[in-house]
Amino acid sequence: MLKSAPIEAHQTRLFPKNQGADKYIINGIAARCDWVVLPDLQAPKTMLVKRRALAPKTVFLSLRAPFVAIRYFFSEVLPQLTAPFMLISGSEDVTVPNQLDKRWRAFNDEERAMIEGILAHPSLIHWYAENLDDASQPGMSPLPLGLVHHESDATPDLVDATPVPLKNRSNTVLCAHRIRQGEQWALRQQVSELATTHWATFCRVIEEEVSLEHYFAVLHQHSFVLCVEGGGIDPSPKAWHALLNGTIPIICSPGLRAAYKKFPVVFVDDWSADSLNEAMLVKWKEVLQPWYDEPILRQQVMYKLGLDYWWDTISSHYMRYTVADAVCEQAGAAHAQHI
Repeated sequence: MLKSAPIEAHQTRLFPKNQGADKYIINGIAARCDWVVLPDLQAPKTMLVKRRALAPKTVFLSLRAPFVAIRYFFSEVLPQLTAPFMLISGSEDVTVPNQLDKRWRAFNDEERAMIEGILAHPSLIHWYAENLDDASQPGMSPLPLGLVHHESDATPDLVDATPVPLKNRSNTVLCAHRIRQGEQWALRQQVSELATTHWATFCRVIEEEVSLEHYFAVLHQHSFVLCVEGGGIDPSPKAWHALLNGTIPIICSPGLRAAYKKFPVVFVDDWSADSLNEAMLVKWKEVLQPWYDEPILRQQVMYKLGLDYWWDTISSHYMRYTVADAVCEQAGAAHAQHI
């Protein structure tokens, strides 16, 4: 029987969208932040929710209306931030800092200058970004989007608390993803074609749309699932669903590798015919199986799927900075006294 996950799963997405900035339900990682910046395409188009009276240590920037969001944050919110803070952005498929998603225009010169200004701000400690498109960008780290709850953080996702052990599954790959019209979805079409030709001996393709419950049941029949970027470049919530259900995600998202390497997943350099073969599947499964089937290791994976893990990651980054800053101040004071 399918049950809700026994953890508070990590999530970055806020709803309901396109009803005005004042209609969003603040939950997930945004609910842990001191300030929350809410943009929207409908009036009111911007809102700043100050959940802490003092200077914020953490600021969540929703990118639901990305061009409105960047301008509002840079012009109206950033000038108010005079103490060290962590920036967390997400809640949309738009990518940062370059905006590569084909469904939106690229950032213009002024917006790019604003993003550079945010990164150069003297009070910014670090920026954790959903859909980070440049792993080499100084001052930024990827943040997975996790699960997607459309109404509130109490909305359950269907997850089997005791998935079929990986050792009992066939060494096959599931290919099941939505393919819509437009350039953004061309890669999924390409992968589906590979799954029905070059990879046909070890891939099962589901072309029709199925219920989430049916999809999870099918997941348990396979050792691997293809998590091909489409909406944004983040392979979740599919990768999160796979891990929760004991299936190994296969991922190709270079900008997000630093985040997903914390999990027992497979990375491929690209989606080409040579990216997968049966020998590779055997090797990958042998290496990763303990993380799915051994209780202690499985518990560690489940913890990293939870909100607490990602919040602790951000909080500890803030603490490391403030401790280092205090040490520098003390050293400076001691040096001045000595002089």
